Order: sequence, then structure tokens, then C-alpha cells
Amino acid sequence: MPFAHLHTRSWYSLLAGASSPERLAEAAGRAGQEALALTDVNGVQGLVRFAVACRRAGVRPIFGAEVAVDGAPLVLLAASREGYANLSRLLTGA
Repeated sequence: MPFAHLHTRSWYSLLAGASSPERLAEAAGRAGQEALALTDVNGVQGLVRFAVACRRAGVRPIFGAEVAVDGAPLVLLAASREGYANLSRLLTGA
């Protein structure tokens, strides 16, 4: 059964994640995962490095972010280019 982590933070999530986007993608590839989501806190700073690393590792990148809504964490995932554009607008507005 395929499995993908849909809530993964890199070192771009200050004090919440410690791995580089490249190491996350490499680990997912070694584990045989077909996809991996990068959901850093309040931003998408590592997505370009993540996308390149995923391509090298044979893993499908899923772009997202973790935001706080009324103090509770909410993970937002983009399913398309339009979804990524919407996610970017939300993060910029916040």
C-alpha cells in the first residue's frame, strides 16, 4: 500500500524542523515512497530546493504550508498550480 508523509517540516521551519529539503527527499526515495509533502510553518521558502531534490530521488513533491488558525495548526496542501497560487496568496496576505 503506498504511503506518503503529508506533514513534513524542513529547517525552514524555525525551531520546528531540522532537516534540509534535500535530505527529506532522499530519505523518502530510499524508503520507496512515491510522494512527499513539504509543509513548513508559515511559508514555502524551501520548495524549489525540495522540488529539485524530489526529482532526483524519484519522489513526487507535494507543496504545502502549516498555518495557525485561531491558534490551532492547519496544514494546507496544493493539488495543482492554481492551488499553489492560492496558497501563495494566502501566505502573502497573512
